Amino acid sequence: MSQRKKRHIPRSYYVLFALLVLVGFLFATVSLPRDLRAKLENMRYVSKVYDRHGRLIGDLFAHRKIWVTFDQISPYLKQAVIATEDTRFYRHFGLDPIGIGRAVIQTLLPGGMKQGGSTITQQLAKVSLLTYDRTITRKLQDMFYALLIERTYTKDEILELYLNSINLAHGNVGVEAAARYYFDKSAAKLNLEEAALLAGIIRSPENYSPFKHPEVAKNRRNLVLRLMWEQGLITEKQYQTAIAKDLGVKPQQARSSVGAYFIDYLREYLTTEEGFTEEELLWGGYKIYTTLDLDFQQAAELTLKHLPRYSAAVQPEAALVTLDPSTGAILAMVGGRDYQTSPLNRSVKAHRQPGSAIKPFIYATALEHNFTAATILDDHPLEIPLENGTVWTPENNNGEYQGRITLRRALRESVNTIAVQLVQTLGIPTVAGQLEQMGIESLVREGKVNDLGYAPLALGGLTKGVTPLELAAAYTSFANQGQYCKPYPVVRITDYQGRTIKTFKPKPAREVITPQTAYIMTMLLKDVVDQGTGQRAKLPDGRPVAGKTGTTNDYTNAWFVGYTPEYLTTVWIGNDRQEEPMRYKEGVIGGGTAAAVWRDYMARITANLPVVAFAEPEGIVWAHVDAETGQAIPAWINKDSYLEVFAENRVPESASYKIWRWLTTWPKKITREKAPSE
Repeated sequence: MSQRKKRHIPRSYYVLFALLVLVGFLFATVSLPRDLRAKLENMRYVSKVYDRHGRLIGDLFAHRKIWVTFDQISPYLKQAVIATEDTRFYRHFGLDPIGIGRAVIQTLLPGGMKQGGSTITQQLAKVSLLTYDRTITRKLQDMFYALLIERTYTKDEILELYLNSINLAHGNVGVEAAARYYFDKSAAKLNLEEAALLAGIIRSPENYSPFKHPEVAKNRRNLVLRLMWEQGLITEKQYQTAIAKDLGVKPQQARSSVGAYFIDYLREYLTTEEGFTEEELLWGGYKIYTTLDLDFQQAAELTLKHLPRYSAAVQPEAALVTLDPSTGAILAMVGGRDYQTSPLNRSVKAHRQPGSAIKPFIYATALEHNFTAATILDDHPLEIPLENGTVWTPENNNGEYQGRITLRRALRESVNTIAVQLVQTLGIPTVAGQLEQMGIESLVREGKVNDLGYAPLALGGLTKGVTPLELAAAYTSFANQGQYCKPYPVVRITDYQGRTIKTFKPKPAREVITPQTAYIMTMLLKDVVDQGTGQRAKLPDGRPVAGKTGTTNDYTNAWFVGYTPEYLTTVWIGNDRQEEPMRYKEGVIGGGTAAAVWRDYMARITANLPVVAFAEPEGIVWAHVDAETGQAIPAWINKDSYLEVFAENRVPESASYKIWRWLTTWPKKITREKAPSE
C-alpha cells in the first residue's frame, strides 16, 4: 500500500509540473523577442556616450565591462562557476527538471518563491532579456528563453555569454573586468583560489564582496573550493592548499572620468523622460549621441576643481551648467568639484535659494506691464504689514537708500527695496505666474510656508529653492528673444552597428515675454556686468556679457547667471550644509566670486569665437532720457542725459521730445536714434 502511494506522488508531481510548464510556454510566446540572437549579441557591447561632435565621453554606466572569448577565460573559473551554479550544465538541454520541479512546487506553497533551480542558461536569459521580477510568470519565461538559447548557441558559447555578463560587485560586469579589478590580471591568468572567489560572488554580489565583507567572502570562496573537490574537479591537496590562502585582492584606485555628473543625469533622463529601462540601457550596447561638448565639459570641470582659495578644501561645493539658449541643449554640466569625493549632482539635485538672481524675472514682469527701463521709483525704507500681524522691513545690502532712481540703476545695483515695490505694484499672483511661465518650476504655492510673499518673490528667499539647471533654463527667456527653451541632453541613440534606435529633437520653445522685453532685459543685465554688481564677469576680449549675481542671507549661496550672444552659463557656489556661510580668512564668498568663476570658464570656451553684439529685434527704439524724470528728451537739452532702450510703443516722451521728434521726422518716416553698439 505504501509502495503504491510512493509511486503515485511522483506521477502527480510530474503531471503538475508538465501542465505548468506547458501553460507557461504558451503564455511566454506572446512576448517572445523577435531577434533573440541580436539581443544576445548586443551584450558584447557597453552602451557608450558621445558628445555633440561624435567624440567618446565614456560608458553610460559606471560598470566596467570587457568582453573576452571562451578561450581567454581560466579553466579554473569555468569549473568553479559550473560547480557552484549549474553542475549539470553540459548534460541538460537548458532546463534542469529536478531543480525546476523543486522550485515550482516551492513557489506554489504559502510564502511564494523560496528556491532557485535556474540553470546557467536560464540565468543568462534573465540577465539579457527579461526583468528581475521574482514571479512564477518570469520564471516560466526564463525557461522558454533558455530553450531558445540552447537551440541557437553551443554550450561553450552560452558559457562565454554568461561569464561576460554576470555582476561581480563594485561595478564589474563580466569576469575580465572583475579579474582586473580584484587581482590586477586578466581572466585567463586566474589561479584556483582567485577563480573560486569570483565564482562565489555571483550568487550575491553585495554580500560576498571581498572588500566589504572579507570574512564572508572567504567562507564563500572556500565553499566553492569544497564543491569543486567534492565533484572531482580538483584534488584534496589542491583544496587544502587553496583554502589556506588569503583572499589576495588588491584595492583599486577609483578612476575619474570626464562628464560623470552629466552621464548620471543622462541615464536618469532616459529612464524617467524617454521610457527606457535600466536593463535596456545596461545591456543594449547603445551608442548615445548627446548635446554635451567635450571641450566645454573639460573646461568646466577644470575651473571648478580649482575654485579660487578653496582648491584643497572639501567645502564649499560648486555646480555649473552651460546651455545653448537657442535650443536648450546642455553643453556642459558639473554637479560638484570632484565626482569621486561626492557624486551628488548639485546641478539638478540641489535646490537652493537664488537670492538676487531672481530679480530679472521681476523686472521683466514690470516691463511686460508698461514699466520701462527709465521708470523712476523711490528707494527708501519700507514697512510692509504681513498677514500674521508683523511688519517686514526689507533693507538694501549696504544699508543705504538713494531716493529716486531708474529701474536700470536699481537692477544694476541690485536694490532690494525697488524689487519689493515692483512686486507690490504688480501683485503677487501676477509675479508668481510670470516666474512659473518663464521656467521657475519649484515655486511652492501650498502650505503654511510658501513662496506667495514679498520676500520669496522679490528677494529670492524661495521655500524650496531652484537648481542650477532650472535657473539656467529660465534665463534662456532673456537670451533667446523671449522664448523659453526646456533643457535636453540627447540627440540620438543607435545600436552597436549604427542603426538608429531613436532620435530626439529640442522641445518646442514657447514665448514667455516679448522679444522687445527680452532685449531690454539683456541690455539691463549687460549694464549689471559693465558697471554693476557683476563686473567680475567681464570677459578679457571685451565680448558682451549680460548677467546677474545672487547672494543669499549670511552668504550661504553665491550665484552668477550670465550669457554671451552664444552661450548661457549658471555657476553656483555653496556649502552642502545650507546653514553654514562660506567664509575664509579674507572674508566671505558672494556672487562676485561666482561671477569670477563664470568669467574664467567662459573665457576658455569663447576664446576662438568672433566678438559679436547681442542681436536687436524689430520694434526697439533708443532715446536720450533725463535721469531725473525718466522721460525721453532731445540730447542737446540736458548734457547729463543718457541713451536708453525702449519698446517702440513705450517711449515716455516729454513735451520737448515730442516737438523735437516732430521737427526731425516730418515729413519723413520716423526714425530712431542709434543703439550704443552702432
